[in-house]
Amino acid sequence: MGVVAKIMLVASILMMGYQISQALMSYKTLCEKAEELKKLASENTASESELRRSNFLLSFLLSLVYVVLAYFSDFTYWIVALVTAKLALTLYLSDVFLVQILRCDTVSQKFYILSKWDAVLNSLVSLALALLLVL
Repeated sequence: MGVVAKIMLVASILMMGYQISQALMSYKTLCEKAEELKKLASENTASESELRRSNFLLSFLLSLVYVVLAYFSDFTYWIVALVTAKLALTLYLSDVFLVQILRCDTVSQKFYILSKWDAVLNSLVSLALALLLVL
């Protein structure tokens, strides 16, 4: 196993752990974090577009690093394409969720459930990649 594959394995395990923690987060905790984000945004006088841009750039860069690691770990092109598509969907949902947090008073149950499914799918993707690397 090469160095890139080992880094990919560690990244997959970290991503899986983070996504599981997101999937297990309660609705109350999510609402508290949303309120905290709104409070921090108002204190820093950050506009919605600035927050969306910084969220997009950070999420995009992390996703890009993960896809590049998958590519250089010698996964087939269709696996890399599936990972890219899944992370692109997550990036889109992250932006939609951020907009909802900033514009609405509460987090809707629909987006809460959608974020749970996204986190579960992301954890399954990272688990699958980790298992493919090891097996």
